[in-house]
Amino acid sequence: MDSNAFANGVASGDPLADRVILWTHLSGVEPGVDAPVSWCVARDHRLSDLVCQGTAVAVAEADHTVHVDVTGLEPGTTYYYGFDVPGAVSDVGRTRTLPTGHVERVRFAVASCAKFNAGFFNAYDRIAARALAGELDLLVHLGDYIYEASNTPPKNQTPGADIGRPFDPLHECTTLADYRTRYRQYVGDRSVQRVRAAVALVAAIDDHELADGAWRGGADNHDEAVFGPWTERRDAAFRAREEWLPIRRPDPSDPTRVHRTVPIGDLADLFLTDIRSRRDQPVTGEAMGDPGRTLLGADQREWLLEELTSSDAAWRLWGNPSVLSTTFRPDVADDLLEPLRKLKLMHPDDIACDQDQWDGYPAERDAILARIEADQLDDVVVLSGDIHVGMAFEVHRDPFAAAATGAAPIAVELVTASLTSQNLDDKLGYAYGGSREAQDRFLESFPHARWTDFDGHGYLLVDLDHERLEATWCFVDSVLVPGEDEFCAATYRVPRGRSELVPVVDPLLAPPTRPPLSR
Repeated sequence: MDSNAFANGVASGDPLADRVILWTHLSGVEPGVDAPVSWCVARDHRLSDLVCQGTAVAVAEADHTVHVDVTGLEPGTTYYYGFDVPGAVSDVGRTRTLPTGHVERVRFAVASCAKFNAGFFNAYDRIAARALAGELDLLVHLGDYIYEASNTPPKNQTPGADIGRPFDPLHECTTLADYRTRYRQYVGDRSVQRVRAAVALVAAIDDHELADGAWRGGADNHDEAVFGPWTERRDAAFRAREEWLPIRRPDPSDPTRVHRTVPIGDLADLFLTDIRSRRDQPVTGEAMGDPGRTLLGADQREWLLEELTSSDAAWRLWGNPSVLSTTFRPDVADDLLEPLRKLKLMHPDDIACDQDQWDGYPAERDAILARIEADQLDDVVVLSGDIHVGMAFEVHRDPFAAAATGAAPIAVELVTASLTSQNLDDKLGYAYGGSREAQDRFLESFPHARWTDFDGHGYLLVDLDHERLEATWCFVDSVLVPGEDEFCAATYRVPRGRSELVPVVDPLLAPPTRPPLSR
């Protein structure tokens, strides 16, 4: 066997209290030929204190990827694992099962929007370092794990950076072979391999795993006369995702289902949702307010409401790939128009909201928030991504009316910045910090926004116990060159029982600092 048989590394994901998915890919196998792969799990990095071992098959029909659902593990325990074939041994991976019962503390990273041709994945390296230092239990990825885009995109998409990282294939992914090639490119990146080997992945989905602007019946740039039926492209995208990520199906009979609950003992329930593949097509104008329109789809919405109301965990965490809070007002200031449009936080041409976000589905959003309010559901924290900037909101059904009356918020929302995808300074050619004036005006205009950063790239670090949740936005110095430095852009605390954001490290009061590995 080729000594580079495991050139695409190892990964783990979808942990439960007694099991976890282990993943690898076997390179150099003849097309159409299945090949056996040995695997083992141990308590130590040397793989000498074995817990279990076995043989799996790199199936040709699954692009020679390997998924092993290892069972019989202990809850809340760190394990190490590896694969081998004659003549080749994989890297050693690290993973951790979920805890059960009373859980004192959990820490995890939240990430989204990894555009290969926009930058180097320096933030993945920083997440991996934290995991290897014992500082993380999970990596929660909210979507855009890959981008399906062309290297020379249409006008409604942002071009990549000139840093020698073109997409493979160069054209937009539309077939199973295309999506497989794109995943193989991502997984071949050493930063991606480091983070996949260091920490268990729990993944939602956004549009770029499918196609830009995806909805139930199509996507912004999907022309069926050119690319064929949308359902065939969608199914190919989901199939490649399932092959190349360390995931298990929430519903074995439905390869397109993503939504599921991740239980973390009595401390938290994490509800992951899909706001793209089941939604109605985005529209503008009065039709946007139709009470029958849905971003989640009726089945997923009812599932989410039931999970929220039935949870008895200390924290209810909603993994929501795109921003929930409103980012538009009709009297938006002239000097905010360009920043909001560049960031796709409002309509690109009209004085109107962006129809692609929750702002474009106001009736369903209000129904969910009304349920949270009516049922007096405490300690709801929304974890969001997609919009490429870091933000912190206190959530209200009507934030402008709440500002006038002093009404208490019913939840908080924490929005992670992009890993690499272009934000405001990238699009307008600023240095980091050049968007400060726009950020200040945004905070003045949107009273429910407590903090934002339009320029940074990185991830969100979440640390929670039974008394508080603490969120730190960790940003890397640059994505245009490989680098190891990161800094703390802001830290906010959410006290248990109060849906409010209390600054711990506020960049308005103190300069950015390097985030500690432990607190």
